[in-house]
Amino acid sequence: MKSLKPFILASLVLVFTGCSSVNDSSSGNSLVEGDWLIPRGEVVDGGPGQDGIPSIDDPQFSVASNVSYVGETRIVTGIKIGDTIKAYPHQVMDHHEIVNDAVGDTPYCLTLCPLTGTAIAWERVIDGETVEFGVSGWLFRNNLIPYDRKTGSRYSQMQMRGINGPESSTQLNTIQVIQTTWSTWREMYPDSQVLTTNTGFSRNYSGYVYGRDYYLDENSGTLFPVQNSDNRLPNKARVHGIIAELPADQNAQVKVYQIGLFGEGVHLVSDQVGGEDVIVAGSTNYNFAVSFHALPEDGTELNFEPVQDELPFIMEDQEGNRWDLFGYAVEGPRQGEQLAPTNSYTGYWFAWADFFPELSIYRWNS
Repeated sequence: MKSLKPFILASLVLVFTGCSSVNDSSSGNSLVEGDWLIPRGEVVDGGPGQDGIPSIDDPQFSVASNVSYVGETRIVTGIKIGDTIKAYPHQVMDHHEIVNDAVGDTPYCLTLCPLTGTAIAWERVIDGETVEFGVSGWLFRNNLIPYDRKTGSRYSQMQMRGINGPESSTQLNTIQVIQTTWSTWREMYPDSQVLTTNTGFSRNYSGYVYGRDYYLDENSGTLFPVQNSDNRLPNKARVHGIIAELPADQNAQVKVYQIGLFGEGVHLVSDQVGGEDVIVAGSTNYNFAVSFHALPEDGTELNFEPVQDELPFIMEDQEGNRWDLFGYAVEGPRQGEQLAPTNSYTGYWFAWADFFPELSIYRWNS
């Protein structure tokens, strides 16, 4: 296993300054009273306190073709709302974990947990009011717990729901995002908007918050203990997981697809998760995986085939439609339609296994 010293040293500043249980407020991070939907004893204080890791509330963007500060192999998370396409480099997000943003009349926050490698976006509207989300300072099974600045409620990022406070049990309305490398993203969307380092904070955005070793596939180290260890895959293997039905609690039916096994080019998997037909598209060398419900709204059965070397086009069907990475038909008789995204996101294997102990792994034909 690779040495954990670099990321531990970095973590001393960000996290280990107060790794205490939820019942200990010695770090100054006050506890919201009331019940929790997750095991209260497993909620730990990350150290910096509420908003000690500052969210970005006035994000600034530049055109992708003009961006030079992102490393070719660094991961970015992309989002598409209407005709607007944006990318959020993880080397910036790692320092802030939450960006409060909007496209038109759709306010949303993009959340990234560096420890679990999960990036998830959701609309930030409560009772008809646009609100901001921030970093609570608490963690559950290595995963980010955001809070909203209206009610003070706290949320599980990976469960995508309120877990404590007035909005407890509230299911968040998520927005599909894509994780891939900067080189792949820039090739696909050279005119997209990219989050800049003009955040209002002074950070080393070229570095790695937890040290470069933490993010390596072969490094099994985690910052906090893993409750449900599962050695079927390496801890840091990046997998795309599909949650059959919400709520995404530990009893949810989940299936994951290892990005490192999709192979060269674009590969499609027709599968069933929770009795629903899904289509999963992925690529090892382009470093992405996405998934959609296979049937369009009219229920027509489409036969998908992969499209090679034409990203962001990833597949076509027997009707002559060509579909992009976000599930939109960009050519053909269904142009403008979108396949419904699954309840899914990408993250480290150890986190998926820890949150969903009964999950299954897609097995590739040998």
